[in-house]
Amino acid sequence: MILQQVNSYLLLALSILALATAVPAPDPDGNYKISVYTVPGNRTYPEGIARQSNSPYFYVGSATTGDIYRGSVYEKQLVRFLTGSTYGLSTAVGMKVDCKDRLYIAGGPSGILFVFDLSTKKLLHRFSNGFGYNQTLLNDLDIDEAGNVYVTDTYLPTLFRVAASEVDKPTVDLPLEKWVDLTGTMGPGGNGIVVTEDQGNLLVADTYAGEIWRVVISLRKVDKVDFGGVVIGAPDGLLIRDNILYSVNAFQDIGQFIKVIQMHPGYLSGTPVRNITSKLFERPSTIAFDGNDLLAANFQYGVENPVLPFTVVRVPIWG
Repeated sequence: MILQQVNSYLLLALSILALATAVPAPDPDGNYKISVYTVPGNRTYPEGIARQSNSPYFYVGSATTGDIYRGSVYEKQLVRFLTGSTYGLSTAVGMKVDCKDRLYIAGGPSGILFVFDLSTKKLLHRFSNGFGYNQTLLNDLDIDEAGNVYVTDTYLPTLFRVAASEVDKPTVDLPLEKWVDLTGTMGPGGNGIVVTEDQGNLLVADTYAGEIWRVVISLRKVDKVDFGGVVIGAPDGLLIRDNILYSVNAFQDIGQFIKVIQMHPGYLSGTPVRNITSKLFERPSTIAFDGNDLLAANFQYGVENPVLPFTVVRVPIWG
C-alpha cells in the first residue's frame, strides 16, 4: 500500500514536471507565447515579417501572391489580413510597422512601396520608383525615428527614400525618391537594412557579395564594414539592438543560421561572435524582435516542393 502510494506520488510528480517543461514560459502578463506559427496556403512563401508594437500582432507577406497575413503571438494560426491583388500588390517582400501603426511593404518587382493603415486596412500610399516590372526589386526597408523610410533594391544600385513629410500627404500615388547612387560601391544584391540606434547611419546587406555596408545618412557616404576576414554568410534580413547586429543567412548551402555581430563604434567594423541556429528553421529570410526572442519567417526560397505548412518560428536571442 505504501509502495503503491509512493509510486502514485512519483507518477504525479513526473506528470507535473513533464507538463511544466512542455509549456512555453509566460510573458510578464502571464500569457503564453507559441514557438511555431502556421501560415495558410501551399504556395505562400512568406518573405517579410513585421511586429506591431503595443499589440500582440505581427504580419507576414507572401512573395508569390502579395497577400498579407496577421498573427498574434498567442495564437498558432495566422489569418489573411489583406488580399494583395485588391491593391495591385502581387509580391510582398520586406515589411515594417511605424509608430503610427502604418504598415510599409516593399513590393519587389513592381518597384512600389505600399503603405497601409492597420486600423482601417486603407491603402494610404503607393510610392513608385518608375522602373518597369522586373527591372527593379524593392527588397527591404527601415524607418528612422523622424519617420523617414529607406528602401533597398536588389537589382538597381540605388537606395531609395521616402521623407517623413511625404507619408503624411493625402495623395496616394507618389514618386519614390532616388536617394543614394551605389554605383561603384555595393550591389547589385541590396537586401536587408537597419537604421543604427544613434540614428546617424544605415547598415545595408549585399547578399550576393556577402557584405554589409555603412551609409552615413547626413553625408550619403558609403563604406564597406570590416569583419576582420570572417565570413558572415549571405546577409538577408537585418535587425540591430544595443549595437548587436542580427543577420539572417540567405544561402543555405553554408547552413541555416542568424549571424550575431558585435558592432564597433562608428559602425565601420564589427566582430562576429556566434550563430543562432534552430531545428525549426526552414530557409528563413527576415526576422522581427518580440521581447527577447526573434520571430523568423521561414521563406523556403527556391524550394519547389516546400515543407508544409509554411511557418513563422520563435527563437531566443540568446539561444
